[in-house]
Amino acid sequence: MKYIINNSNSINKILSKCNSGDILFLKNGIYKEKVEIYSNGITIIGESKENVIITNNDYYHKIMPDCNECNTFRTYTLYVNSDNVKIENLTIENSSVPSSKYGQAVALHVDGDNFYGDNLIIKSAQDTLFTGPMPQNLIDRYQGFQPDSHLLGKETKQIYNNCLIIGDVDFIFGGSTALFYQCQIHSLLKSTSPFETNGYCCAPSHSLETRFGYLFYKCNFTCDKGTKNVFLARPWRDYGYAAFIDSDYEAHIVPEGFNKWNNTNRDKTARFYEFSNKYDLSKRVPWAHILTENEKEKYIYEYFKYINFKE
Repeated sequence: MKYIINNSNSINKILSKCNSGDILFLKNGIYKEKVEIYSNGITIIGESKENVIITNNDYYHKIMPDCNECNTFRTYTLYVNSDNVKIENLTIENSSVPSSKYGQAVALHVDGDNFYGDNLIIKSAQDTLFTGPMPQNLIDRYQGFQPDSHLLGKETKQIYNNCLIIGDVDFIFGGSTALFYQCQIHSLLKSTSPFETNGYCCAPSHSLETRFGYLFYKCNFTCDKGTKNVFLARPWRDYGYAAFIDSDYEAHIVPEGFNKWNNTNRDKTARFYEFSNKYDLSKRVPWAHILTENEKEKYIYEYFKYINFKE
């Protein structure tokens, strides 16, 4: 069934009666709602990427109705708990910006498998996009605080195609096998100081058993005017896994590329890979793996086969 919705309707109300295969078409407008998807096989399509905006403003320290702080993993504007969900051609926003005032504020949180995001704008500041699963120690910690259905810890595959993702600190994070294909990864200006780190594009938290982590393939890493000192990635957990292949970088990306995460020893365990024919990667941290042309081709082939993606 196809539902045509305008911003006088509740998206959640329509979702509550949806079945696999149903399509929600959102007309242009601002939808001020915290949206949750629990039905498999749902598709949500916006009339236009810039003019269909799903927005909310929960943030880490906000006191919720249960008298607890919101916590990172309840701040989402849109939450996907089900499998085979597709969302395309719209904006998902957490308006709790800047991060210096609000801290963590997730726009999109995906715990479902085989998620496909196409032609989206995903925008916040700190922790914009969470790609589940959550690290195991947090699943244990949040028993009784988060619903059991949010703490499954299952492996997921996710694809983001031609999306604009905006943030500053760790603004793509989590433990999914997630492909970012021809996406724009845009860093916000956090500080005008030439000495202060302006952020980290991603913070992967994969387990050692995860075969593939994040792949940024043919992406464009851009920034606000004046932004400097941004790292491509830092490992949120020991075996964080991310590859950056055939992507373009503006000057805000620091020459060393990667950070080991404060005073940890994750430089010994993190799995960061990179390939470029356009940029000098000689100053990258020594624990990042710079791929050869043959290694790159093999990696892309195996990754695409694993995630079932055809370029």
